[in-house]
Amino acid sequence: MKCKLYQTPQDFLEDNRGFLLKYEAAVQLNMGNAQSHSGEACHPGLLFGRYEEQGEPLLLFGNTLPWNLCLNAVPGETHAPAAATELAKHLKQSGIVIHGLNARKDLCEAFLPAYGGTFHMRTGMDVMVLEVLIEPPRAPGHVRKAVPADLGMLTEWGLAFQREAVHESPSEKEIQEKFSQYVEKETVYLFEQPDGTAVSLAASNRALPHGAGISWVYTPPEHRGHGYAQCTVAEICREKLAEGKKYCTLFVDKANPISNKIYQKIGFQILEDCFDYKLNEEDGV
Repeated sequence: MKCKLYQTPQDFLEDNRGFLLKYEAAVQLNMGNAQSHSGEACHPGLLFGRYEEQGEPLLLFGNTLPWNLCLNAVPGETHAPAAATELAKHLKQSGIVIHGLNARKDLCEAFLPAYGGTFHMRTGMDVMVLEVLIEPPRAPGHVRKAVPADLGMLTEWGLAFQREAVHESPSEKEIQEKFSQYVEKETVYLFEQPDGTAVSLAASNRALPHGAGISWVYTPPEHRGHGYAQCTVAEICREKLAEGKKYCTLFVDKANPISNKIYQKIGFQILEDCFDYKLNEEDGV
């Protein structure tokens, strides 16, 4: 088993192109982070590499501070947990800072005890993929793209989503800036009732080579149970598949089985699990 580090994120993308394209829905976070920094030089806070055996990748990793360390491996690869253990020891011994871990369950179980410290789980998720849309029942109203006038509402809903989904409260400015960029790129979708009241939100802001990532799915509590989120997500899927994307993908909270069933009804299937752990600050390197 050999560890290979890359000089740039672009080198990581090129050397692992076959792997990334074959498993792109599962590796979308690592791939997206590498693409965002492709022209930069790697350093401990922007670290990309892999563990390999006979030249074939066992485990891909990317550490892009302030985001979590992300790990990916071939589904069912029995040697990948051992590689995750070796990576944890290497990072700890080298004094390389991580803020947390994002990986499937078996990789988390191998990495966390080897790294040491105290981690707390933020979310346990299922990565879901849709290739063929099953049309949902139509709710009264329609889906539209968000516009700058919606920014105040989007900021409020984005903050509520963060509190509910990951139990964190980012700054209002941070969420406002994020949604301002999304609106400018026309990647935010709202379900609007016939009277013009917006009642649900979803975004498609992660473009993959063959797919489209969906996130920020949120409906205020008073509007839940009417199929608005399902219709909004279905509209995004309909649009992206018509544009030539082969699939759409989203992350669903394991603690919310109702959402899981709702998405399965329109054609989503579970691809892989994905757990998000944060390292307690006092245990950081």
